[in-house]
Order: sequence, then structure tokens, then C-alpha cells
Amino acid sequence: MPAALRILSLCAALVALGCASRPIGDVTLERGKTGRVQGDLAVAQKGAAAVAVISTDVGRGLAFVVDPDGYLITNRHVIEDADHIEDVTFPALRPQRSFAAVRIVYIDPSRDLALIKLDVDAPLPSLSLATVGSAPIEEYLHAKDRVLLLARPGEDEAAGAGGKRPTGFVARTGNVRELEVYNPAVGPGAFFGLSQAVRRGQSGGPVLDRYGRVVGVVSWTWKHRVGGYAIPIAEAAQMLSERPAMDTPAEQSARAAERARGFLKALDGGDLEVARRMMSPTYSRKIRQRTMTTIAEQLPGDGRAAVQQFVAALEDIIDSQPTGAEELPFSKVQDVVLRTGTRGFMEALGVEGALSKDQVISFFFEFAQAYVGARYFAESDQDAAMNAAMMRLQTVDAARTFAFAEATGRFKRGAHLEVERLEIVPGAYAPHAVVTLRNRDADGRQPTTLVMQMRLEWGDWYVAELQTAGG
Repeated sequence: MPAALRILSLCAALVALGCASRPIGDVTLERGKTGRVQGDLAVAQKGAAAVAVISTDVGRGLAFVVDPDGYLITNRHVIEDADHIEDVTFPALRPQRSFAAVRIVYIDPSRDLALIKLDVDAPLPSLSLATVGSAPIEEYLHAKDRVLLLARPGEDEAAGAGGKRPTGFVARTGNVRELEVYNPAVGPGAFFGLSQAVRRGQSGGPVLDRYGRVVGVVSWTWKHRVGGYAIPIAEAAQMLSERPAMDTPAEQSARAAERARGFLKALDGGDLEVARRMMSPTYSRKIRQRTMTTIAEQLPGDGRAAVQQFVAALEDIIDSQPTGAEELPFSKVQDVVLRTGTRGFMEALGVEGALSKDQVISFFFEFAQAYVGARYFAESDQDAAMNAAMMRLQTVDAARTFAFAEATGRFKRGAHLEVERLEIVPGAYAPHAVVTLRNRDADGRQPTTLVMQMRLEWGDWYVAELQTAGG
């Protein structure tokens, strides 16, 4: 047999066994074999070498290498709310390796997934995936399949000989409990359940099957419920496929125009959640800071009574629910939140004239969602619920609500907006886009020109502020 045919035959055999690579942009994913079941120790040892701990200014999580050139997948929530990543460390490597030069390549706007890149001088150990495409989960995972998770040793880990606690990672074996669990608050699509307990700090780590392949990404857990939940690994491959190309000015310009039109389409179609997620993280933090500072300045004085009355109204809603009720009374919560935008409440709070009605409502909307959720589902006391609400206000997701209220306050009801001109402006750190919009009101009045600023962040364009340019 000619050499070329032998090579083709070998490749075909490897693909049949499930071993193939797929380049997606500059990231190459490896699909693992299914021919030989590995023992728990072998799976854990190989997996641990490719798993890193991400330390940020607000917490820690895990990530795993999918390309030896330094590409890692983690959860969006591990890095989204951090001001900076302090380091990425591989505890199981000998010698241990740590990286301070970390770049956020892409953050998925809807899934709880992100891609980061390390500046490496030598290849890193990497993990193969159960699929490198958009295969249905049933093709590579089934209920009751044996799976393994990795976690950092905790204070509760038993000490070994000489009183030393384990270093590196602890492997926890278990099974897939179910394949379809939905939680829109975490992300779209189905998650799969795990029998192992998922603790704080495990987010972003791999779920490994008996072949040593990654079948999912640890994502979340419910308080007072055993086990945790993971994102199917096909979703990570899909995230990489959807990541926009930004290598050339032409690609950047085309993507900026696409995003600008997508934002306007979402607004026009009433899909406000899609539009809200397109708000710039940096700009959102800026608006959030201004809103919270303005409100906080009033709390030592008369504003404190207004907030106390608001919390008391939430407590009345919680107390009125029958024992064992499983649904949160968000319609009643919404009514209480909307009242914070009235002139009387804003005057009592001390922010009349300093903040818009939309900004005040957005603050108390985010506060109420977290507070009532903690009291109702997690059975937290009032102090713990208050802490949960304040933590929620510090997230980028909440900040986007503030920025969205600020930006959309410039739109007129019934207006039809379209992109008239787009200019990419180079910057010291990243370019930004200036998008001129024509606002043709439905009643035929003189159109108003709006200018929309867009920032290139996290591998895509995001909407920042809107400015009125003329009328």
C-alpha cells in the first residue's frame, strides 16, 4: 500500500475511535479516544496536570488547558467581575508553574464560558474533549456514567503522614445524575447534573469521563441540594466556533456594524435581555459606581428610612407566601420596585434631580432580585440576604442593568433607528467605534442624530454610551 494511502487509512481509523483534532481559529481542540477505559488514578493524574487555579482580586476558580499553546477554558463568572487576574497557577505540575501574563481572549455573552490565553514559553499539558463539534450530549454522555471532578484541598481534607495536608488537587468520583437541567439565570440550554458536591472554587474545572476526556465544565450548584451542575463540553466547542474574527481592521469594522445593528434590532423587537448583555463591561462599571455612590451618600441621613421601607415591603411579600411554595412572587416584587421610581420615593431617598427614575429603578431591581432570592430559596436570614444583595450589585451583570437604563433613556418611544455611519478609532490599548445613528420618529418629526460609542472588550464589540449629536 502506498504511504499516502496508509496515512489516510490510519487517520480514518483514529477518527473511528474518536481521536481527531479540529482547529477553530487559533485554538486546536483534540478529541479523545473511547477505546480504553482508564482507572480513576490515571484520569486524575492526567487531568490535574492540565488544570489551573485562577486567582483574581475577588476570588478563585479553575480552568483547564485545551491547546498546549496556552489556551484555557473557564467559567465566565470566574473572571467577569474581577478587576484583574492576579495569576494562573498549575499546582499539580512539578515544578509548579505560575503565569501573571494572562489575556482574556473571549467571554461568551450568553453561556457561562470564557477563553483565556497564557504567555507560554513551552507547551502545556492539555486535555482532550469528548467532542470537538456541536454534537448532542447523548452522543458522548449518559445518565449514571462515571465521572471525576478535581478540587483544591480544603480545610476538611484529612491530614496524611506527618500531619501534612494534600497539595495539588483532590479527585472526587461520582456519576451523572441527569442530562437536562435548566436554569435561565445561569445560561441558556441544558446543563447536566453531577452526584459529587460542587464547592466554591471549583467553577471552571473539567468534568472527566472514564476515558479521561472532558465532557463538561463545572458551573454551578444549588444551596441545600446535593451535587452540582456542568455545561456540556459541546457548548464550549460551539463558543469557540462563534467567536468573531478580529484580526484585521476590516473584520473589526464589519463586526462592529453587525453588533450595532444587532443591538438596535434587539431594542426594536423588545428583546431587552439580549440588548442589555451587549453593554460594555467597563462603561457599565462606571455607571454603576456613580449610581451607587449617589445613593450611598444619602443612607446616613433621610435616605436610610426609604431603604428600610423598601426592605420591609419585600419582607411582607416573603411572609405572605404559603409554606412550601416553589415559585418566587416576582410580579409582586416588580410592583414594589417600580414604586421606587416615583417622585415621592426619590425625594425621600434624597436623589431627586441627581439620578434619573430609570437609574433608581435599576438599582432596586437588582437589589430586590438578589435579596428575595436569598430569603426565599436559600432560606437566608435578613443579614445574609442583605449581603447577597450587595454582592449582586457588584457584579458586571448587575452593572449592565444600570448602564442599559442610562443608555436607553435617550431613545424615544416609536423611534426607528438605523446605522448611518461607522468609524473605527485606534486607541492606545484597544480601538473604539463611533456609530452615527439616524432616529426617524414614527410621527414624521425632524430626525435626531445619536452617536453610539462602542468598545472592543473581551473579544467583541460592546455598546457604551449614547450621545445626542443634533436635532
